[in-house]
Amino acid sequence: MADTAFDDRFDWVKALALRASAFAMGFTFVSAAWRRFYNAPAKLDITSPHDVANKLVHAAPGSPIEGVIHWLLERPQLTEAATYLMTIGELLAGLGLVFGFITRGAAVGAALLNVALMLIFGWQGYECLDEWTMAALGFAISVSVMLYGPGVWSLDGLVGIDPFGRLFTRPVAIVLTLVSVVFTVGFYQYYFGIDELHRRTSVSQYSIVAEPGPEPGVATLYVNAGGSSGGAYVRSIAFKLENGETIEQAGDEVDVEKSYFEPWAASGKQMDGVLVLKLGSKTDIRIPKGATSATIDLIGNKDQTVKFEPPASPLEE
Repeated sequence: MADTAFDDRFDWVKALALRASAFAMGFTFVSAAWRRFYNAPAKLDITSPHDVANKLVHAAPGSPIEGVIHWLLERPQLTEAATYLMTIGELLAGLGLVFGFITRGAAVGAALLNVALMLIFGWQGYECLDEWTMAALGFAISVSVMLYGPGVWSLDGLVGIDPFGRLFTRPVAIVLTLVSVVFTVGFYQYYFGIDELHRRTSVSQYSIVAEPGPEPGVATLYVNAGGSSGGAYVRSIAFKLENGETIEQAGDEVDVEKSYFEPWAASGKQMDGVLVLKLGSKTDIRIPKGATSATIDLIGNKDQTVKFEPPASPLEE
């Protein structure tokens, strides 16, 4: 009898523990959607520099789906649709977890959202690994709720429904647990490294590469690593020509042709003698005829050496 009483009590404790976890995960998503829809609507205004696309620009360089993010950013209408859909997904999954309604389905949605967060933003927040931590723990919580189900402290429990319960068999539970472990350890190794700590992108040192421009005489400067909160301040660029000569231009003398991913990138601005390039930004500059490489002098950062390539021909594209 004592053992039975203890088991019954422990079932209530487990139900309360999972309800607390589900509520915390759900409220995190609901609050994110609330901020965008109500507190800061500019985050869903594709014409505003405060749009969510701003974070996508910064996140792209360290993401394993960098090409997908750039493809999306080049299509503002799709970017706007994607951010709205993700926000609505956060709201629905969050409400389902908070109230315990279609609980397992909401947990599946929350798990997918955490996968997306890890793929896009997992590298950011190097000092405290905040983005990676949130996605890793969120995924684990989502899996736990999927496996345990709604419990008695939920709307599902109140009305006696659990539409997806039969899907989460013992083998499925084992697989999902292993997936959660691999997800956590694997992404940590990818972004930060276990045996030797490395940085997928740096928060202190900026890195700039030159990509072929859209036409001859134009190169695209891409800031593919650096601090998302600030910017790379270019003091000058020294262009090296084929004949060995060097042409140096101050930051505010560089001929800026185009800044990509605007208005969210906020890059390519020239002021007080410097050229400002933000993390994740791509900026077209006109280069002197015959320039093969350049040394970019950055304030508070080691110099960056870039090599220029001719633009791709139509047949190569």
